[in-house]
Amino acid sequence: MFLKKFTVAVLSGLMLVSLSACGKGPEGVAAKVNDVEIPMEDFYKSYAIRRNQYVANAGGDESVLEGPIDPTGKQSKLTVDQYLKDITIKDLTETEIIKQDAAANNIKVEDSEIQKILDQYKAQLGGDEQFKAYLDSLGIPLDYLKEVLKNQTLVGKYTQEKNKNIKVTDDDVKKYYDEHKDDFFKAKASHILVDDLKKANEIKKEIDKGAKFEEMAKKESKDTGSATNGGDLGEFTNGQMVQSFNDAIKKMEKGEISDPIKSDFGFHIIKLKERKPRTFDEVKDEIKSKLTQEKYEKAIKEVVSKAKVKKYVKAEDEIKIPDEFKNYGKVKQDATKENSQASEGANKETNAQEKNAEKNQNKGNNKASQEKKSK
Repeated sequence: MFLKKFTVAVLSGLMLVSLSACGKGPEGVAAKVNDVEIPMEDFYKSYAIRRNQYVANAGGDESVLEGPIDPTGKQSKLTVDQYLKDITIKDLTETEIIKQDAAANNIKVEDSEIQKILDQYKAQLGGDEQFKAYLDSLGIPLDYLKEVLKNQTLVGKYTQEKNKNIKVTDDDVKKYYDEHKDDFFKAKASHILVDDLKKANEIKKEIDKGAKFEEMAKKESKDTGSATNGGDLGEFTNGQMVQSFNDAIKKMEKGEISDPIKSDFGFHIIKLKERKPRTFDEVKDEIKSKLTQEKYEKAIKEVVSKAKVKKYVKAEDEIKIPDEFKNYGKVKQDATKENSQASEGANKETNAQEKNAEKNQNKGNNKASQEKKSK
């Protein structure tokens, strides 16, 4: 949906790996990439918007910033606030690296391209006033949004140019499939999802003693969408579930019920109903995309490794946001209320367009597709 895509566009950043030096730098400078200095003002804006959005998603409770974060699934010593600082300075420096390499290869974005994107947003929200109200509700200044869109559009063009020089042969794809056949499957499973390990272990013990999995799912699972069906998730393929869930399914036998599996959503108890291998023809395009992405990331790492990067802001630093930047990305409840109808209308219009397009595309055979989507 539009609003979901819009929010992702505002908050997302490049996730690359860079080699950089840290240390105290010139006053008012957050980092330096080759000969280009990144001002603290840019850091304040990006950090504040991430911080405020995170707090808003937590219901306005700023104490969540001091809690631990585990973004990679591994134990992390960073607090949420430290992670936000770290990813902010990382995104700023790596975006600058891409911008410099793009400029060296004559890749650029015109203002007219960004205006076209903004016009599409305005049309979907119902006009200029509704668009402005929506930005106000998120606390996002228009100039900041334009800069984010410009960077993302540039990265998109840059990626396309890089991919033109990346070659993945049919032999590469077949070799990968033969070496990773067990990674490609389609399965049917059910699960019970709870918040903590203690509760998950208690439920597993009850099932081991004879309690029916489906009844326990209806009673205990916080995934209400599947709980009403006894935890049934329907059919899915590898990669559609979170990694820990995917890895568990790959190792289970038909009819087996797993011990609690941790994910970002909580703890899962999984019952595998069926698992079948996917054929080469089913996955060859998927593999080609994966190998292309890996080669692209390798090419980007080479670009990043050649850049001289100095980061003067560290995750552990105590950073006070200047007053003029404190409200970047801060949700305004009154503006949100005023704008809710416009946002809802935009969503309904977008959904209607998507449904009509789907109906036309699948004419004559859309009944089965719609039934599958509704599950």
